[in-house]
Amino acid sequence: MDFELTQEQHGIQKAAREFAEGEFDKDLVLELEMKREFPLEIWKKSCKLGFVGMDFPEEYGGQGYGLFESVLVHEEFCRKAATIGMIVSGSPFGSRIILKNGNEEQKKKYLIPITRGEMISAAAFTEPDRGSDLTFVSTTARREGKEYIINGTKTFITMAGNAQFIIVLCQTDPEAKPGYRGQSSIIVETDRKGIEITKFETMGWRALGTTQVSFTDVRVPEENLIGHENRGFSQSLEFLNEYRALAGAAATGIAQGAFDRALKYAKEREAFGRKIGEFQAIQHKL
Repeated sequence: MDFELTQEQHGIQKAAREFAEGEFDKDLVLELEMKREFPLEIWKKSCKLGFVGMDFPEEYGGQGYGLFESVLVHEEFCRKAATIGMIVSGSPFGSRIILKNGNEEQKKKYLIPITRGEMISAAAFTEPDRGSDLTFVSTTARREGKEYIINGTKTFITMAGNAQFIIVLCQTDPEAKPGYRGQSSIIVETDRKGIEITKFETMGWRALGTTQVSFTDVRVPEENLIGHENRGFSQSLEFLNEYRALAGAAATGIAQGAFDRALKYAKEREAFGRKIGEFQAIQHKL
């Protein structure tokens, strides 16, 4: 197998690196972290340059690339600044569920604004009493006429405080055995009545915004159902399996960025009349 990047992929990687080096100023990153502030201008620029949703088809505002090209961008962004990298690359989080399972109207309504820098998406799976065990969810969506009424709580949900919509994994069939066969993915706009979003105080990635989202009799129209009812579990697993590649890219980028900084410091810092990079103990670490 040939694991070398193509010329086009090298170009994407280089463009992402140059954008990050030019925009992700370390003082700005620190300020955003301290204030827990969303980097709105950087995000909009990245959308304009096609870095956000680049694996969407062109008819939905994307570049028509695959997941691998998104991985390359995500790695380079996180190499420079983990928080901003996660925010920019993660701003379409969960929207691939719509891309893979949604109807044409949903794709045009939600995907195109993401690539234009007009919408941010979030996805809500984790719950306080079950963690990330998706085989059981206590958040319910009861059908009433042509609406779903959603009740429950999701926790450790990133981007929800800045998102215009959240894709929520709900239990639509309480009698299903096993329970995961009765789950559905439903789009919930964050301006709907009955939604309460609470930010957590975290040690890191503060600008990313980790939240708890509570739903109290939140009404959404039936057309917000993604795909078929009671297919949410498989939709979520497919999405999460793909997203783990992006999570791996983020970790690799963060590690590379740490190494870059350590190497630079070793070449600059002096001790006992020598650059510390000349000491064998430091050289072994590097």
